[in-house]
Amino acid sequence: MTARTLEPFDPATVAPWRLGRGRRGALLIHGFASTPPEMRRLGDHLAARGWRVFGPALAGHGTTPEDLEATTWHDWVGTAQDALDELAVECDEVMVAGQSMGGTLALHLAATDLRVRAVAALAAPVRLSGFLQHLLPVFASAVRWYYPGDDIDLWDVTAVDELHSYGRRATRSILELKRLVAAVRDELAQVRAPVLVLHGERDRTIDPRNAGEIERRLLDSAAVVRRMFPRSGHALTVDVDRVAVKEAVSDWFDRYSVTARLGVSRAPAVAHLIS
Repeated sequence: MTARTLEPFDPATVAPWRLGRGRRGALLIHGFASTPPEMRRLGDHLAARGWRVFGPALAGHGTTPEDLEATTWHDWVGTAQDALDELAVECDEVMVAGQSMGGTLALHLAATDLRVRAVAALAAPVRLSGFLQHLLPVFASAVRWYYPGDDIDLWDVTAVDELHSYGRRATRSILELKRLVAAVRDELAQVRAPVLVLHGERDRTIDPRNAGEIERRLLDSAAVVRRMFPRSGHALTVDVDRVAVKEAVSDWFDRYSVTARLGVSRAPAVAHLIS
């Protein structure tokens, strides 16, 4: 059983999705080499609680590894920003949640766009670990493909069926991920929105110590809460603590929703800034 495939994706399975109605928006961003379905459970939960939810596919994702190889981290940021812009047209306030690299992108959006009302970062990296990280620029110039294998850190191993990701990743793409992570790490002090940081302690993909580093670097955030899940692996949205994760995210978004506090269907406009 594996979450990764060397076969082409079924476009219908990995397609972007939209759920819910109303003027409160939630943007849900998937992770590196992955696809929108990994965020669908959270999307269903938020839609049932009155949110308009969008799960886009990042540039180069959900098609072929060659497509991912042809993109840069700026392309992934561009997709996330376009999705935020699109959702903001339909909504009076927008929250952003992301899994893994999607969480890093969510933090980037919060650092650069004041329309982001609140953030939930799930298993988000701001520093990659492993001995190859220091050699990655050289490695990427010599070896084109990396095959991550079938290691599964999920407590609920059946949940892997909800994940769809590339079974091979270009080393060039991994280098782009490293560049994104470094850029966002330096941006964290710019984040003003409240941030919920969630991480599984059994995560073997992204070191759980990233959660503590994010918390420490969010110097000017309106509020920061870090919560660790001892049983969960990397894919928090589908693993054994998925119900608690969904509740934590939706409660966080509700807490900082102006619309919910005012008890009206339309909230005041929020300023937009790109730095």
